[in-house]
Amino acid sequence: MDKKYGKLLQHLNSLSDDVLYFKAAADRWSIVEVIEHLVVVEENMLAQLTGATSTTRLDPQDRSAKKYQIVIKVMTRDIPADVPDESMEPHGRFSLAELLGRWDDIRQKTRAYVNEIDPEEADNLVYRHPFAGPLDMAETLGFIDVHFDNHMRHIDRIIADGS
Repeated sequence: MDKKYGKLLQHLNSLSDDVLYFKAAADRWSIVEVIEHLVVVEENMLAQLTGATSTTRLDPQDRSAKKYQIVIKVMTRDIPADVPDESMEPHGRFSLAELLGRWDDIRQKTRAYVNEIDPEEADNLVYRHPFAGPLDMAETLGFIDVHFDNHMRHIDRIIADGS
């Protein structure tokens, strides 16, 4: 994941502001808004992992392998879908530099959290996806990885639309 993130940073640094803030339509996201969405999602995940947001609602009865697989398939196949929770929508109020600073912080904290996980607790439910429901650590990290890849392809489409 760190390699992908580093590659993204290099790519972003090579783009002009015109490209970074280009929107193909008023209801479409710019590259900076895609980054904002990724940051907000990972901030939400970290808050749930560290207990800053209550995860007491993570009832094993709410688990749905089918819903998790639907989320993964939608993202890997680039099927257009609405953001399942409006709090994850970007608002375009932050600069790229601010977002990257926040993202670096989240990534460091997430890495530290993951490194401290007791193997005996690795199967515990740690994150509630708005559609898929409660996820364990492996599913959560799998989701974040596929989500990242999905939005990297999204960024490529924005660049192509602006060319």
